[in-house]
Amino acid sequence: MKQPGLKKTIVATLLALAAALTSADIAAALQIYKVKGNVIVKKGNMRITASRRSNVVASDLLTIPKDGAIDILDSKSHRIYSSTETGEMTVETLMKKAESHAANITRNINRKVIAAVADNADQKRSGYDALGMTIHETDAIAHPPVDLPKGVSYLSYLLENVKEADSTHQSYISLSRVTADGDSLDFDAPYNFVLHNSMRQPLYFNVIEKDEKEGIRLFFPQNPVAAPQTETAASEYTYVPDFSTRAYVAIASDVDFTFEDVKKLLEADYNPDDDYYLTILTVK
Repeated sequence: MKQPGLKKTIVATLLALAAALTSADIAAALQIYKVKGNVIVKKGNMRITASRRSNVVASDLLTIPKDGAIDILDSKSHRIYSSTETGEMTVETLMKKAESHAANITRNINRKVIAAVADNADQKRSGYDALGMTIHETDAIAHPPVDLPKGVSYLSYLLENVKEADSTHQSYISLSRVTADGDSLDFDAPYNFVLHNSMRQPLYFNVIEKDEKEGIRLFFPQNPVAAPQTETAASEYTYVPDFSTRAYVAIASDVDFTFEDVKKLLEADYNPDDDYYLTILTVK
């Protein structure tokens, strides 16, 4: 007769433990990465001075003084969100404002890059046409630089099966990282991604990482544009190293692509209408 009651107690205990662990995981996902000035964090009725590495949650209220600033680290995505204004706001609001600010910077830079390329184009508009006509120098997806296993797309190969040196996959674009604070790029320094575009036309680009839930994830919510035959740093998006990641894959195209466009490239038999260029950066 006591068995059902015992089972209920065990189930209730397990559910409570799971809820506690989930709450702890969510709380630990957001941390204070850097603070300038006397920033105050209000947690319910408790007010504390913000300090580096302290955990926060989305609903915590921040009070940022006129000369202050704060950076929030999302430990799941490893991205740093920096405050763009002072005053009172929740952690969630700060992150949304930072996201909007970064997207605006990307869009503004993209317009300037495309306008500059159009201004430099000759009468025949060789290499790139600001109205949308381009010269496709290669079909990088259809002709990867290695023999792929049967039933494996080039993108899937780069995400899971690469055995060659990175240089093998860097015919048209290459990916690197630079420190975000001007110091040497050591094991825990915040960094930005840099794309080298060897093509004669501007390319929209992003960085891809394998994701167990969605298949992939894109690092940038807005694709930056890499100018022709030069290096472009996505300095509006700053990250800290993820020590579980061994490689990053970069994707570029002469068209502004979406997350759904990239997911299709995981299909071995998919033949896109547009050109996509892929490369890999192995983390030592």
